[in-house]
Formats: sequence, C-alpha cells, structure tokens
Amino acid sequence: MKKTIYAWCVGALALSGCAKFLEEDNRGGITNEEFYRTEAGYTSIMNTSYATLRTTFGVEAPWVLLGGTDIYQMNREQANRALMEYTQLFADNGDVLTFYTNCYQAIQNINVAIFYNDIAEVSEEQRQTWLAELRFLRAFYHFTLIEQFGAIVINDEPTLEGPRLSLPRTSLAESFDFVIREMEAALPNLGDNRARVNKATANHYLAKAYLTRAWDLNQRVDFTKAQEYAEAAIDGYTISIPYEQLWSPTNEMNDEVLFAVQYDGGSIGDVSEGNNQQGLFGPYLGGAELNHKYMTSALIPAWNLHNFYEENDARYDATFMLTIYDQYFDYYDGNKDKTEIPIRAYYPRVWEREYTRADSLAWVQGKEDQIASNFRYYPFKYDEQAYRAAYQIDMSTPVIKKFDSPSTRQIFNTHASVRDIVLARKAETFFLYAEASIGLNDFPTAEQFVQKVLDRPGNAKDGGTLTLSESIANASSQSEALDGLLIESAKEFAGEYLRWAELRRTGKLKELCGRYNYDIRRVGVDQAFRGQDGQDKIYRPIPQAAIDINEAEIPQNPGYN
Repeated sequence: MKKTIYAWCVGALALSGCAKFLEEDNRGGITNEEFYRTEAGYTSIMNTSYATLRTTFGVEAPWVLLGGTDIYQMNREQANRALMEYTQLFADNGDVLTFYTNCYQAIQNINVAIFYNDIAEVSEEQRQTWLAELRFLRAFYHFTLIEQFGAIVINDEPTLEGPRLSLPRTSLAESFDFVIREMEAALPNLGDNRARVNKATANHYLAKAYLTRAWDLNQRVDFTKAQEYAEAAIDGYTISIPYEQLWSPTNEMNDEVLFAVQYDGGSIGDVSEGNNQQGLFGPYLGGAELNHKYMTSALIPAWNLHNFYEENDARYDATFMLTIYDQYFDYYDGNKDKTEIPIRAYYPRVWEREYTRADSLAWVQGKEDQIASNFRYYPFKYDEQAYRAAYQIDMSTPVIKKFDSPSTRQIFNTHASVRDIVLARKAETFFLYAEASIGLNDFPTAEQFVQKVLDRPGNAKDGGTLTLSESIANASSQSEALDGLLIESAKEFAGEYLRWAELRRTGKLKELCGRYNYDIRRVGVDQAFRGQDGQDKIYRPIPQAAIDINEAEIPQNPGYN
C-alpha cells in the first residue's frame, strides 16, 4: 500500500524524486491526491514522518553523534577508526553518508506530508497541529545536520515532479535562520501531548538552536534567547526522579522526557526493527549461550569517564552494570533473591586507591556459594594504561545499563532493544540554560542550574548534596567554566546522543579530545584533526556522493579538501 512507500522511496540524498515510481506501483488504483487527502491516508504519512526517527537514530546515528569525543575509546576491532580518531576520516566515509542520507530522506518524507496537509476530513485545529508537528520535525532534521556539517542544503519542497538536481548550500547564518524561523512558526500550534512533538519539545530545541548559533556566529543576544526558551521548556519543573528510576525499563516517557524515538514490542515485526542503543557501550559479553545481552562493543566508556565520577555519586552505580549475575537480565527480576543467584562478573572500585587482594577477600565473604565457576572480576585501575590493558577481553570493563531492554532478553541480536531512545530531557534543558549563562559570563547562574540537576533525589549516596567536580561559579574564564560544565554533562548524559555536538558547538572538541581521548593522544591531537588541506576537521565532511550528484557548487568543509 502506498502508505508505506514514502518510508523508503524518497530520493537519493533528497535530490531525486519517486513520484514516477508511485504512479507505476499504484496497485491499489488510488492516486496520491486521493489517498493522502483522506484522514486514514494522511494519518499514515504522519506516522511515517515520525517513523523516520527510527531509521535515523535507531542504528547508524551513534557513530556521528558520539564517535571521536572525550569519553569513549576505540573498541578492540578498531571499528570505524575514521570517526573515532579522525586521521582516516574522509568525504567518502560510509557512516557519515548514511546519516546524511537518512536525514534528507526524512526531510523529503516530511515535505510530502506538508504538501498534502490541506486535508478536508479533519478539523482545522487538528490540521494545524499536524502541520506544526511536521514543520518542527523538518526543522529538527535540518538542525541536526547543522550540528554535524555546519552550513547545509535547505530542502523545504516536496520532490513530486522529477529530480531536483541543483540544490545550493546556504550560508551558516541562513541555515540557522531557516531552522529557528520554522520552529518558532510551529510553536503556537503545537499541543501538549507528550507522545508527540509538543510545545516543551519545541522550546527545548529552540533553546539549543539559539545556543548553537550564539557560539557559531558569535552572537551574544542569542545566549539570552536560549535562556528564554530553556526557561519556557523547563516551565517550573524540578528534577525529581531518582536516576535509577529515571532509566527504569518500566518508566519510559516519564515526566523528564521531552522527545524520544519511541518503540513498542508489539509494533516490532522483527528483531532487526529494534534499536542497538543497549549494546553499544561496553565490551562483548559472550555468545548467546550465556544469555547476556548482545554487545557490539562499538563505543567503550573511557577511563576518564569512570574517573569523572566521585565516590558519593550514586549515578555511577545507576549508569554501569557493576555486577553481572548468572544471566545479565537477572538484575531486573524483582522476584529473584539476588543473594542466591550465581555471580558471573564483578567490577569493584574503591576510591582514590587501587583495589587490593584484601578488598577482594572481604567482598567474597558470605558469597562463596554465589561465585560461578567462570567468574571474572575486573577492578577499576587508576592508571589509565593499566586499565586499558585488558580492554580487548570479553567483559573487561562494565557496560552501560541505562538503556537495557529486558523485555527482549531472549533475542540475541544487535537491534533487539525496544526501549525508547531519549533524544531530549529536561535535565539537558537545565544544562542548556547553564551553558547560555556561561556564554553571557554569568558563571554563578550557570553553576546554580547545573546544581539543580545534581540535587536530584538519591544522587548523593550519603543522602546529602552532590557537588560539582569542578566549580563553575569560581572559574576564571569561559573556557574553564565550560570544562566544569562538560565534566558534569559527561556523567549525567553518559551514552545519550549528545556529546559530539556539545563539544563542537562549545569549541572544546579538539581540546578535550587531546586532553582525555587515549586513542587521539596516541596519534597526536594535531595529526588527528589536521586535514590534507592543513585545516582542522571541526565538522563532519559533506559526503562526496552528495557533492557529486548535486549540480550546484557545494563547498567541502575545512579539513577534507
């Protein structure tokens, strides 16, 4: 049926059309004009517009959103070394091309939905709400492209009459103007349905767009606008859900979530239609016979990320799986007595010193009957090279558990997760406000807003107050204040799809990779980032395939010429 066709036939890189194909494959004998202007037909293309989020963020996106930052190290197979350490990152990179293509295919799908929005079978209010959601989604994808590529090709017309072969790349200022104009135009007609794009979602991303433009174009007034929209998105909310509960598999779309790629086990026809977020962050845990979750080992949480957490920070235990029982997902079974289940792996840590044999003997007392025959333990080591020495071994470091999908535990597949992928939550909005405050040199306010997140109930193991690792209020410069903010962001948002864009917009990407990324330090930070044209790679490359197919003159980003 044609309601599914636009999910995949939207033109290579948004530069070709599929109207002719639709005409020829119209087995139902109904035209686009007839089908998409019915309530059922239009609902289908609305659903497809939201479903593009699964294609864009469900499988391939993590490489460009997280690869080559300060808090993830290369995996044992050195997969996608290009994006992890930059030296081999060129304009023909397949993962960059896939992400670029997916974004523009999503935009083209949304353009078609906007074109057919003059549907008569629904109320004017419903039609305007749908149109607002679509305009936001289109702007969101354009903004996502700006974060990665800088100035972009703006595509705001449906490709229905044949290929559009000449789409110029606009200036960075024009790219931002389009995104902000579209989001602001959508905002008044958005509703409050938390399962869809809503006013809070738009306010959050307007804050982020203004903040990014403020840094990129050095426009101080945009920091103030970012604060205004962040405050509107926060809307008096207090960070109140304990961190472990926030990420509980039974607590999805909770009050802190603003925007998510939504999944449901009942709507997944095949395991390949889920997402891979649960299996990205940590080493391989063994084969299907062990009944652990499938780890792709794509992004190993780096030594310095572990080191950022302090002893009193309960988020460390809530973020990482520090004890693996007989089967990985036993952790989530409340009806099982954890003192009677065999323990397969343990990741002990004592603070400010190395774990000793005496510590091990003290821990094992009373657990002798629980220690499995294939038990392994990997204490945290405060020497980075010693910590990394075993990283090619299965189970060698703790995996991130925040995104676990225990409802699909029996499916040993890379894309078996049916957990939602959270793209934005209110804790990030507080951080956006704080970052905008740093841009305005108001460091005390920045620290206050970060502290509001740290004051989450249960964050401090001793029941007291969790404090910043590095003061922001007392920073001597914007750069120093950003260092403090980014350390806190790394801990709060570990594994969430924010880090690369965050480092890039603040101008800290190269600096923090040089300071913390072991793989980039190994090759040398200047050598890693320096392109063949002598310029640094501060954006992703515009895919050469997109340049070749476009008859307009498309300048390549610095570092890739």
